[in-house]
Amino acid sequence: MRGDQAAGTGDAEGVSANGAKRSARDRAYERIRLGILSREFLAGTFVEEQQVCKLVGLSRTPVREAFSRLAAEGFIEQLPRRGAMVRHVTGRELVELYETRKLIEGHAVTEICRRGAGAPDAMRRIYQAMEQQTDSDILAHEDLNRRFHHALMQSGGNTVLSRLYTGLHATMARVAVSALAIDWARKSQIQAEHLALIEALDAGDSDAARSVLARHLEPPPEVLANLPR
Repeated sequence: MRGDQAAGTGDAEGVSANGAKRSARDRAYERIRLGILSREFLAGTFVEEQQVCKLVGLSRTPVREAFSRLAAEGFIEQLPRRGAMVRHVTGRELVELYETRKLIEGHAVTEICRRGAGAPDAMRRIYQAMEQQTDSDILAHEDLNRRFHHALMQSGGNTVLSRLYTGLHATMARVAVSALAIDWARKSQIQAEHLALIEALDAGDSDAARSVLARHLEPPPEVLANLPR
């Protein structure tokens, strides 16, 4: 057996829940990302290649490729001769994230109201799915929340801003998971603001929509207090 391959591993393609094939690199990426978001791999700790190889049954090559992608997205930092360390989200990074989201999403709501398009149907469907969520599955809630705001951006009609917004997803996911882990009751406030945003878009009221968005995108103080400065 080759030295860079864990015992019993193989790099054959996997199949996702919807039947689509996933590459070995994607499987490694998804497993590490899940480990970071679920706090299996804590900020400031190192994720070992061999550990991941055993978890997903893959050789080192796709795991290294996954590390490169995760580093580019800001989940980890690759340190020479030390390995891959899970990055901390800092308080400043959190504040800057929300400031950036206000600018980008604010442009989207202004454009939707200007056209009189109303809230996109995807936002309504995702809102309903979040309302029907009865368990405290934080990762499922984070995924729905991301899709809700992505639907808003897509309806805004600016593809460049949508691409910039997609680049924020990694930090957004970690912040959202951290906030809900600290205070799951915050979910009801999030939903109330989502509904208010939909109603303001349907009314074509740009000022009201931007006001709701400004409240919705205030950095959670309980999260800020737990982040390094």
